[in-house]
Amino acid sequence: MSGAVDTARSAGPDGEPQLPALLRLWDRRAAFKPFAVAGAGAIVAGGVLAAAIAAPAPTRHGVWAAAYLVLVLGVGQLVIGAGQALLPAEPPTPGTAAVTAAAFNVSGAAIVLGVVTDHIVVFDAGSALLLAALARLLYGARRSAQRGWALWAYRLFITALIVSIPIGALITTAGRG
Repeated sequence: MSGAVDTARSAGPDGEPQLPALLRLWDRRAAFKPFAVAGAGAIVAGGVLAAAIAAPAPTRHGVWAAAYLVLVLGVGQLVIGAGQALLPAEPPTPGTAAVTAAAFNVSGAAIVLGVVTDHIVVFDAGSALLLAALARLLYGARRSAQRGWALWAYRLFITALIVSIPIGALITTAGRG
C-alpha cells in the first residue's frame, strides 16, 4: 500500500510530496466525518421526504423541504466538510469540526421547521445561526495551504450561501402582515 501511496504523490508548492485529494481527505477524516455523516443523512432524509410525502401529495413546503435537505444540508455540507478538511494547512480539531457541523445542522433544522410550520421566529433564529456558522467557515478559509481554483470555489460557495440567507428570508416572509 505504501508503494501505491508513494507513486501517487506529486510535488506540492514547497517541493514537499503532496497526496491526491482523496488520500488527504482520508488522512484528515476526523475533520470531515461530522459533515459527511450529517450530509449523507440529510440526503437520505430528503429523498425519503420526497418519495413518501412530496411525491404523492406535493405541497410547496414539502417540495422546498426536500430540496433544502438534499442541496443545502446534504450536498452543501459535504462540500463544506471537504473544504474544511482539505484547504487549511492544519485541519480543525475533531471537536471544532463537530461543533461547526452541529451549528450548521441545528440551524438547518430550525430553518426547515420554521418554514414547514410557518413559525417565522424559528426560521429567523435558524437563519441567524446559519449566518454565524457560515461566517465562521469563511473566516477559517482565510489561511489556506492551498491556492488556486479550489480555494476560490470554496469561498464562493460559502459566500453564495451567505447571500442566499437574506434572500430566502425575504421570500419566506413576503406577503405576511
